[in-house]
Amino acid sequence: MAFALQSLQTDLAYTAWANNLALSACAALTPEEIARDLGGSHHSLIETLHHTFDSERFWYECLAANALPPMDQIGDVCALPGSPTETLTLLQREWPIVSQNALQWLATQTAEDLHAPITSQLKSGEKRFNRWQILRHSINHSTLHRGQVVTMLRQLGHQPPQTDLMSFYFVKK
Repeated sequence: MAFALQSLQTDLAYTAWANNLALSACAALTPEEIARDLGGSHHSLIETLHHTFDSERFWYECLAANALPPMDQIGDVCALPGSPTETLTLLQREWPIVSQNALQWLATQTAEDLHAPITSQLKSGEKRFNRWQILRHSINHSTLHRGQVVTMLRQLGHQPPQTDLMSFYFVKK
């Protein structure tokens, strides 16, 4: 199990690193570019970044609280908290804190803790998820949306950052 815990720690550190690269790339764009509807699942760069941030924050808060809301009440629509520029500034300030909190939480977990289930009530009954499953979902979800951010940057004619895992291994080792 030591490898599994180490893998989760590395994946969380990678996610924080890659999110920061994506934010930095978007900070170099005009407000119009970060807000332009490019037809993606969350329309624009800023909406995709905000969705990804909001999702990470939600899942990490659930893990820290050891509680899940009913899964059929979880939505994926969250309005931007301000203008695109204000939202980007908020993400640059708050996302590293969310990432650090997740890493600190994980550092306190044992193998048994990560296998402990958290229950969500559904209309059809209970659904149990192990903590490591929730963590893996959040990491995977963020990777999916960073890939969309890379595509959107290319659509706007910009060179995206290298956010793949091997690039993280290369610069962090």
